[in-house]
Amino acid sequence: MKANLLLLFSFLGLPIPNGIAFIGAIGLGGELRMVTGMEKRASMVARLGYEKCIVPKSAEKSLASIALEKMKIIGCKNLKEVFNIVFPSHRHLVVY
Repeated sequence: MKANLLLLFSFLGLPIPNGIAFIGAIGLGGELRMVTGMEKRASMVARLGYEKCIVPKSAEKSLASIALEKMKIIGCKNLKEVFNIVFPSHRHLVVY
């Protein structure tokens, strides 16, 4: 998911802020989907010191039950929600 988001945000001229990780896959309609090993990936990201981790909404509850240091898990349904969380002051750029 991160590679796709890097392309999108680069196209818009917006760097991804430090401390944010992304775990999941992006469907053709822009929806976020779970990938295998979500818990293991989230644990690794937390150990690396990330402050926030954006995941598919469907994985949010299961990841909340594991110890992830001080990292905050944020569930999103689609790319629009991801964009609005990562860049709250640029909401006017995303329309769909």
